[in-house]
Amino acid sequence: MTRTSALRLLFLAPLLLALTLAVAPAQADGLALPVQCELGEETVLAWDDIAYDLRGTCGVVRVTADGATVTMPSATRLVVEGAANTVTAKPLADLEVLGPDVTVTTPSVGHVSVSGSGSRIEVEGLVEHAELTGTSTVLSADTVNALRLRGSDTVIARKSFRTRITGSGNVLRLARSDRLVLTGDRNAVTVARGRTTLRDRGEDNVLDLRPRRRR
Repeated sequence: MTRTSALRLLFLAPLLLALTLAVAPAQADGLALPVQCELGEETVLAWDDIAYDLRGTCGVVRVTADGATVTMPSATRLVVEGAANTVTAKPLADLEVLGPDVTVTTPSVGHVSVSGSGSRIEVEGLVEHAELTGTSTVLSADTVNALRLRGSDTVIARKSFRTRITGSGNVLRLARSDRLVLTGDRNAVTVARGRTTLRDRGEDNVLDLRPRRRR
């Protein structure tokens, strides 16, 4: 080892020790690791099994870790690539879930796209646009303006204005629905009340629309 390398090691050792001590309590004592967001920059959360507490004004937040717990403010875009992550966020402009077994809770979201399997997206209020292409994901929301199901998933909402189902084996439970188009097969759709404009071009779909539409 050269003298320069030895000096670098002596300089970095305290920093590495401090980082280890900072992370270890977050794992052992349930404390959250604070992370400062900056608008216009990408914040990457890469350490597995860590609790993160994001602060500031978030631009793009990317979760590549597995088993992370994230508490965060609003963001222009949240991308969850890792598996088994739990995220609690304030309103999101854009949400993309690529990894499996992810749970995201937020008051509202502009656009949500889920391609991973076994995830749960819980939205207290409005979803402007949702596209589900995975399997066994559950989206629950108050209202969905535009909904497209291309995989095999479940959606539970008070109302959906425009719904298109091209996948198969989906479950859709709505209190009201304005417009519903099905081209996929073996989907189960329940609309509790109100009239629904329906176009069904699939096969073996089970529809429970009340009151019954006029023939």
